[in-house]
Amino acid sequence: MFTRFVLLGVIALLFLGLIGCGTAPTPTPAPTQPPIIQTVIITATPAPVTATPVPPPATAVLPTAVVTPTVAVVASPTRVAVVNTPRPAATRTPTKPAVVPTATPFPLKFGAPVLNAPIWTDSQKDQVVARGGAMVLDWKSLGGLGGDECYRIDIRTEPINPGPGVVAKSDYWIVKCGDQTAVNASVKFTIESPLRGGSAPNYGSIEPEGEMWAYWTLTVVKNLGSCDANYQFHCKTAPISAPGQGYFKFVRAS
Repeated sequence: MFTRFVLLGVIALLFLGLIGCGTAPTPTPAPTQPPIIQTVIITATPAPVTATPVPPPATAVLPTAVVTPTVAVVASPTRVAVVNTPRPAATRTPTKPAVVPTATPFPLKFGAPVLNAPIWTDSQKDQVVARGGAMVLDWKSLGGLGGDECYRIDIRTEPINPGPGVVAKSDYWIVKCGDQTAVNASVKFTIESPLRGGSAPNYGSIEPEGEMWAYWTLTVVKNLGSCDANYQFHCKTAPISAPGQGYFKFVRAS
């Protein structure tokens, strides 16, 4: 019986212990603290006065360039065979040299003389037959010439149909010094055939071989003397006019 009471007492204690463990005690809330208010007064503090920095001397500072090295791949040169082609022989094109009187510092006093005959144009085709007679040159006067002022005639022949042994020839004559023919009036000068002989000027030095063109230039010149002792029509001169130029056909008689 006593044992039963003890057992009941133990069970009652265990039950009470289980009830005590399953119910958590209610915590007591802490008293609420009143808020603390702090007043902060902010006073602006001026920035300290600093001296304006003096700029340094103007020195250009170049940025450092970053150079990335580039590796160049050089191809090995390919040898090309060079074939030496023979150069063709140069050919020379004949030109007509201009007949220019002796150079001079003298100013030009006259214009270019106008040639009347012989000339070769669309409307006038003059021909001189060599050995058949004299060659008569005709032009318009430029007016009175001084005693040391003359007309100079230059003639150069050139083959029309070049052939073996046919060459160009040239000669000149100083004529009509001090001529007083009126302006634009006809002035004539005769060059004889070489068959005539004598001291008269002749065209033997330019006599054609077959058919040739005869280019003639007429210029007023100043006679500077120093004439050929054996041929009075060759003297040192200086031009004082522009040249008058023309040409005609010069044919040797068969």
